[in-house]
Order: sequence, then C-alpha cells, then structure tokens
Amino acid sequence: MELVNNRSYFISDSDVVLRTTNNHKSAARNHLLFGDWLKYLGEQKGAWAKVRCRGDTGWLPKSAFSDQRILEVNFVDIGQGDGCHIVTPDDQIVLIDAGIGDNMFRFLSWRYNLRGRKVAGVDGVTADTARVKLPMEIDHVVISHPDKDHYYGFQDLFDSRKVKIKNIYHNGAVERPISASDKLPGLHYYSSDDLGGYVKQDRSTAYLWDMVSSNTQLQALIRRHSGTRKNYLQTLEKAVKNNPAVKFTALSSASGYLDGFGPDSEVRFKVLGPVTESISHDNTTRQCLYRLGNEGVTKNGHSVILQLQIGELKVMLGGDLNTQSEDYLLQHYCQTELSVSELEKTVHHLHALGNQINPEQKQQLAEAEASLQAIITRARGVFQADITKACHHGSHHFSESFLMALNSTVTVISSGDNESYAHPRPDALGSFGKYGRGIRPLLFSTELARSTNEFTHIFKYFEQLKAYEKRIAEATSESRKKQLEKQMQEKKDSNVAVYGMITLRTDGNKAILAQKLEAPGGKDNKWDIHELVFNQNNNQFEYQVAAKGH
Repeated sequence: MELVNNRSYFISDSDVVLRTTNNHKSAARNHLLFGDWLKYLGEQKGAWAKVRCRGDTGWLPKSAFSDQRILEVNFVDIGQGDGCHIVTPDDQIVLIDAGIGDNMFRFLSWRYNLRGRKVAGVDGVTADTARVKLPMEIDHVVISHPDKDHYYGFQDLFDSRKVKIKNIYHNGAVERPISASDKLPGLHYYSSDDLGGYVKQDRSTAYLWDMVSSNTQLQALIRRHSGTRKNYLQTLEKAVKNNPAVKFTALSSASGYLDGFGPDSEVRFKVLGPVTESISHDNTTRQCLYRLGNEGVTKNGHSVILQLQIGELKVMLGGDLNTQSEDYLLQHYCQTELSVSELEKTVHHLHALGNQINPEQKQQLAEAEASLQAIITRARGVFQADITKACHHGSHHFSESFLMALNSTVTVISSGDNESYAHPRPDALGSFGKYGRGIRPLLFSTELARSTNEFTHIFKYFEQLKAYEKRIAEATSESRKKQLEKQMQEKKDSNVAVYGMITLRTDGNKAILAQKLEAPGGKDNKWDIHELVFNQNNNQFEYQVAAKGH
C-alpha cells in the first residue's frame, strides 16, 4: 500500500507500539489498538513511517497500516446502568442508553473535545469566531426502556447545544401523568403503573393499549405535558428543545432493522424485541405489549433488543431482560406454549430427588430435558451471539436456557458501585461462565475493570482535583477561573474514558476486546487485550487463549 502524506489510516494489528524512532527497541510513545485512527506525516525510513496518533507523534511499522476503518463498540463505565457508544466504519455514531449520571456525557466530551468545540450561539461564540464549527452530530440514540439508569444520563447530552441529535429510538412504553380525564372507558389502569391503560382479556392477561407508536404521537405527548416532573418525558422534552427536527421511532420485532442498517448493509442492527401482539379494542386494532408483571417487570422485559452484526460477528444488546420476558421471547420465537422457567423448575426438582426418583418421575425428567433442549436448539437460530452485553447488569433474574440459547463466547457486564442490588450477582457470574461457549468463556465487567469508585482511583488524582479547586478559588479574573474550571472538567472527562470502559474493535473476521490497565507496565503496555478469530471449520468465533491477555 502506497502511503499518502496527511492521509488518515487505521491500525491493522491487534495492538502495536508507537516508537520514538524507527526501531523496535526505541522508547515507547503509546500503546495503540486495532482500529485506532492515525495520520501519516509523509516521512518513511525503511519499513517504518512517521505518524500522529492518540495525541502523540512517533514511528510505526508500515505493516500495521490499513486504509479500512473498522467497527468500534465502547461499553462505557457509566456507573450504575448501561451505556454503549458505537462508531460504524462509515463514521455513524450510535448510542445505546446512557446510565443515570453524567459519565456518558463526560466520555463523549473527552472523545470529541466538546468542551473545546466552538459552536455559534454557545458561550459567546459567533459565526465569525475563528475555527467555529457546527454542532457535533449523533446519528442514532437508542433508549432501551424507560428505566432511569438507562435514559437519565442523556439529559446532559440533550441539554448541550454543541450536539445535534437526529434520531431517538424507544420501546413504545412511555411514562406519563395520568389524570381521571385521561382514562378511557373499557381500559384497565393499574394504580402503580404510569404507562397508561391496558386491555384486559382475563384475570391474568393484559396488553398495554396506550403504546406510543409514531413520532407524531410522542411529540404531541411531550408538548401536552411540557414542564412535567415525570423524568422520562422531561428527558425527551430536553431532546426536542435543542433538536426540534429530532425523529422518534418506536421499535419492535416488526421493525426488522434499525433505519439504515438493514440486511444488505455492512453493519446490521436487527431488532429482536420488544415483541408486540395485534390486539383489538373498541373496533380498533393496535400492536400492543403483553403485561409481563408489574410496571417494572413489564418495561424492563420489553427492552429494545438489538442484534448487531458485521461480517461473521454477532453482538447481542438486550437492555434489562428478565425471566418473564425471556420465557415470553422463547415462546414467541420457538412457537411453543411451554415455559422454559417452569421446565427448569421441574428439572431441578426431579434432579434433587437423586436415587429416590421413581420410574414415572424419570420419564417426566427425560421429557422435560428433551423439551428444553429442543427449545434451546431452535432459539440459537435467533439469539446466538459471539458477544453479549449482559442483561440487567448481572441480575439474578434470568433463565439458564436463555443463556444457553445465547451461547456467547464473551459476556460484558455494565454495573456500578452506588446500588443496592449487589450487581453483578454471584449466581449470574457463575452462569455466564458455565453456559458460555468455548474452553474459556470471557467475562468483562465495567465495575471490575475500574475496581474503585468513579473519580477515586488513586490519591494522586484526588489531589489533582483539590489543587484545581484551590486555584479556581484563588483566580484573579473570571476568564482565568473559567479556564481552570474547563481544565478540571476535562480531567474528569478523561478519567471516565480511561478506567472501566471495555472496548470492542472488529472488522467482522477478527475482534479484540480490551480494557485499560490500572497500573500500566509502561507506555508500551497500557491495555489488557483478548482476541477472537473466526474459525471457518466450525463457523464460529473462538477466543485465542495465547493472545495479549495477561
């Protein structure tokens, strides 16, 4: 490949060290990953070329260059909740959830230098200001479901006039104030439920009638309840205020694929859930969500489920699925009325009898196990993935059969410190490993990768923040104070980006997952790296045990 001066290229190796000179033994400047962007600076010496990458200038072997951009998926350490940042090979940005705090905004501020971005109309910047830019565009935002630890972190992003949001996707269940005049005859309203009215078919079966299916419906609902204290609508209202052209789309399995990411695209986002059913009421038919349980169980269980695929690699992103929804999904996709959780209970109970089991019970056990295996085999055709974002932060609300259907080589868990659920749960961790694919299934955790609370990794970091606070208090001018405040916020932004994040890089045939080492062994050893390679003999990805992990 002939290199062109000032042209952008990308790292093709799993990792490579940026050197001070054109020599493998020269001092390291940085440790680079598969897919990292670099700029060729026009100078070559033998098999080496001079580049700019990750803020450093140095030398790389020309064999590490590629002109093909790859897919990048960052499981951001957003504390409690979920937050995923995706950049496609054609530079589209997809955000899936953002946690409850401001960590996602801080990550994006660091990644795209939002604090330093000059946008007309913001912070005194005008159209004539030097190096003025348009707001940064975020193409797609997915809110998997209306739980605060998945959507509330978008408030800071939606509030920013330095960012333009183009599309927001949701699951159609929208919390809203419900007054007596809002209640329609013939519908049932649960006292602890703010999702709207349900069509009850019998004592135990109900469907959410008040689905918000269109952009027009949701925009009208936001206008009607402007200024509401309902956190979900309040968050969506912020999005509309700064992005009047934003389009809301309710997703379900009937959607097929995310807009622009269909079956013929290089990157595909297939929508597997929520699953809706056609329900009739008052001479009208709508697509509705089945009530899985109370409000929390229902809105969690009907999370947006996306299967991301590039080349041969599949990544499952499933929000906060629970046992009830996994039962429901398996029944739907496997076309069975059997409940896997009930079958699992039967199997566990009969196994517990040990040698006291009688012939009739042995037959019952054999039939239950055969039924489970048939469901799992069929479900793998829909749900099997190479990499799975663990549902519900490693909660104990899961079905072992659903994990077996996923059959993942890698599971990534997003969880935080400040929560009362002990996520990830010990039984979830054990099950992810037990039912994972391969000799050594991989488990990653944003919380374990960080090990300590956000922003308190080392005393040195804390001392740096205290020093900034002191200098801000002593600042003799408002401009100097703002400059120091910006520097301190940038320090916090970069800290979020450094610790806890799990990054996936893939071209569809090779994939690496990497996490930053908390105590780097040097500038040439900053990442813990694990590699997956597609095996054409068995048509699946396999973990390369002897790769870069320590």
